[in-house]
Amino acid sequence: MPHSGGVVGREAFIMSKTKKGLSICLLCYVLWGILPVYWNLLGGLNPLFILCCRIIFAFVFTVCVLAISGRLKALVATLKNKDAMRYLAPAAVLITFNWGLYIWAVNTGRILDTSLGYYMNPLIAYLLGILVFREKSTKLQLAAVALAFTGVLISLIAYGSFPFISISLSLSFATYGVFKKKAGADPVAGIAVESLVITPFALAFAIIFMRESISTVSAVNMLLLIGGGAATAMPLVLYARAVNDIPFIIVGFFQYLSPTLTLTYGLIMGEKPSASQIVSFIFIGLGLIVFSIALVRNARYYDNSAQQESVRVK
Repeated sequence: MPHSGGVVGREAFIMSKTKKGLSICLLCYVLWGILPVYWNLLGGLNPLFILCCRIIFAFVFTVCVLAISGRLKALVATLKNKDAMRYLAPAAVLITFNWGLYIWAVNTGRILDTSLGYYMNPLIAYLLGILVFREKSTKLQLAAVALAFTGVLISLIAYGSFPFISISLSLSFATYGVFKKKAGADPVAGIAVESLVITPFALAFAIIFMRESISTVSAVNMLLLIGGGAATAMPLVLYARAVNDIPFIIVGFFQYLSPTLTLTYGLIMGEKPSASQIVSFIFIGLGLIVFSIALVRNARYYDNSAQQESVRVK
């Protein structure tokens, strides 16, 4: 009986951890999905000034998180790790470009382009996984990527419109993920280091070129800019926590929630998709459906293989 109770207790613990992980993952992608609403509140400010503040206050927020949790040593250890820094430095440049382009796109009425970019992100990330990490692929997964790029190609040929914003956002974020994976750093410390690398440049740029923006910013906008640090870092911290508590395939399905919320917000704000965007959305949507089917098949295959191996061992 004690043994049985121990097993039940362990299963209850795992179930509780999984439920908590699902809640954290859901909150993470909801926050990412509604970020355009937040940046639109700062629409009257220079996007470059917003970017500078976003970098600076993201650093402040992550350092506070590390300090409160007693993990400042992780930040120091990451800074001393030359192998990690070799990847985190370019990662910092990539995420800065991604953040700046995202803010500019949102505040200039190109919300649908950002949504399209993050729909493309899983497929771009998958393609980079094959090219960089030599990960195995299936014909179905390759077909999903081909569908997405077919949509981009048709838009380019038929409408003379290339989705620069969408491609740039998805490619920069996916490449950022590659550098993060190679760095293998503590999630929160890694974000703090990335922000720290760019913060001196952000401070210098703001002081030298953005004096007018600094002097005219209202108290409300200043509070929003400070909050932008938390709005930037919090989803990344939640994401790092979620991937440790629930299967990665579930995290993969949740990531479609964020661009869907962004797309909905763009439509509410009165943006009308162009013909080229509609074509891209259709093909990328088909690609994501095929890609999801491939993920489910792979998950079932590995589950069955694990069960067979367990029976064989017994």
